[in-house]
Amino acid sequence: MKKVLVTGGSGFIGIHLIERLKSLNYMVLNIDIRPPIDKRNLELWCNTSVIDSTRFEKNVLDFAPDYIVHLSAVTTQNSKTIEDFQVNIEGTRNLINIANKMTDLKKIVFTSTQYVNSPGHPFSNNSSKLLPYGFYGKSKLIGEELVRKDYINNNWIIIRPTTIWGPWHTILAKGLWKQILKRRYFHPSGDTAIKAYGYVKNTAWQIVKLLEEEKELTDEQIFYLADDNLSQKKWVESFVSRLTGRQLLQVPKIFIFILSEIGEILVKLGLSFPLYRSRYRNLITSNPSPLDKTLKILGPSPVNLESAIEETCNWLYEMNLINNLEK
Repeated sequence: MKKVLVTGGSGFIGIHLIERLKSLNYMVLNIDIRPPIDKRNLELWCNTSVIDSTRFEKNVLDFAPDYIVHLSAVTTQNSKTIEDFQVNIEGTRNLINIANKMTDLKKIVFTSTQYVNSPGHPFSNNSSKLLPYGFYGKSKLIGEELVRKDYINNNWIIIRPTTIWGPWHTILAKGLWKQILKRRYFHPSGDTAIKAYGYVKNTAWQIVKLLEEEKELTDEQIFYLADDNLSQKKWVESFVSRLTGRQLLQVPKIFIFILSEIGEILVKLGLSFPLYRSRYRNLITSNPSPLDKTLKILGPSPVNLESAIEETCNWLYEMNLINNLEK
């Protein structure tokens, strides 16, 4: 039985990846400082920090995995300093040092982000020409550079997930989906933004496919993970229709801009407000990703948009989140 070690497997993408791996009869170990949000996977959890280099190394080498998928990360966009992202930098450095000692490791996947480049900034294959979005994006770009510079083998893959969504996404559940259910979501009229969206079960499928593909196609390669570049309006509109049975409420962009400026002031005063300047900027800015290589090698995602939205909304009902969010 082949073994896969997943760091950060207790999180959103991690729990779906582990379920996919289990369904394919892989032996899995999840290294994370948090227990999995899906309690069915508690027996696979090892409570270890990737920052604790000694204990981390012992856990990895004792398990002796055939494959490693490195998901552990701090992902907040609101931090004011790069020091808040040592998990992304030092955790990656620690894993590289461990992997350099492993002679039988078949592949290792390092998870980065689409935010190594800011929305609206021209894409480049040259990392020095990218403009990281915030300290989170910068920390992930540093991690990518560490892989290229310090990892001594060529069996690495870097993945850059895009806007990944689906069951167990608690931020979307408490944010966008809650606002839709409470009839408080309104969309900028004339929205033409195109963004890369990936349903999380498809993302898990893509990661496993990368592990199983021929090394000649994946070694030392970067892959953006998404199902497709879609109309932002269409994606949001589909949730509005499924959750409320109503049409998408649209208002002039200037109205949303004014609200975002008010929100910016409130947030700086320490108050909570769902809309502020950077969120407005993201809302109106296209951010497609270069997916040609991903789709050519891996093929189309198995779950289509309609089915993915249905599965996500069913999860909201099954977890009784619909009733809680409507309150």
